[in-house]
Amino acid sequence: MSRNKLFDNLMEREFEIHNPEDNPQWTHFLCRPTETEGRNRLLRFWGRGSVELSGVRPISYTPDWAKEVSELLTKVVTIIVEKRKQEFRFNLLQAELSHCRKRIQRLESLQTKIIPIDSFAPEPYDLLKTILVTVHSVEGEFEAGWFDANIHFSGDNEEEAVRNLKSLILDSFESFSGKRPDILGPEPTRQLAVMKEYIQKRP
Repeated sequence: MSRNKLFDNLMEREFEIHNPEDNPQWTHFLCRPTETEGRNRLLRFWGRGSVELSGVRPISYTPDWAKEVSELLTKVVTIIVEKRKQEFRFNLLQAELSHCRKRIQRLESLQTKIIPIDSFAPEPYDLLKTILVTVHSVEGEFEAGWFDANIHFSGDNEEEAVRNLKSLILDSFESFSGKRPDILGPEPTRQLAVMKEYIQKRP
């Protein structure tokens, strides 16, 4: 926009012209206040037609503004990453909770019971700690299982299933104890290690 055109636009808004003697290089235009303008604003015109609006605070930047912006961006990224981690942990907990609920429902549907084995009497074996076995109904029968040792047996009722399981545990312990690991294989070797934590044969 040319200087004359800018001047005409200003005059259409009824600006008063003042020519201060202390600075003849530019002319002051004092804008009369209106209902939408809160107070007088001073427009300064230089020879090239540039304008300065007084009463408006210019934007200033500190010498280390780039560092401050970088630190701010780092904080924003850190907040976003932490939020994503919290969401991931929350979703993981929800998945674990859902899995536990399904297992509980499955156990309840199978009518599973936890039964402790405290003794192998009258067999010559001592228990170092109690063995917890599960018993549940399967197709009209009952199955007892020691999950840590992966040993299971069934019976017509709960008592028979547990009694059969106890016999199988002792038979497996006696059979595995007399063989070397390279002969037993990986799974029987693991089973024997678990049983030795609970069972000890009397001298």
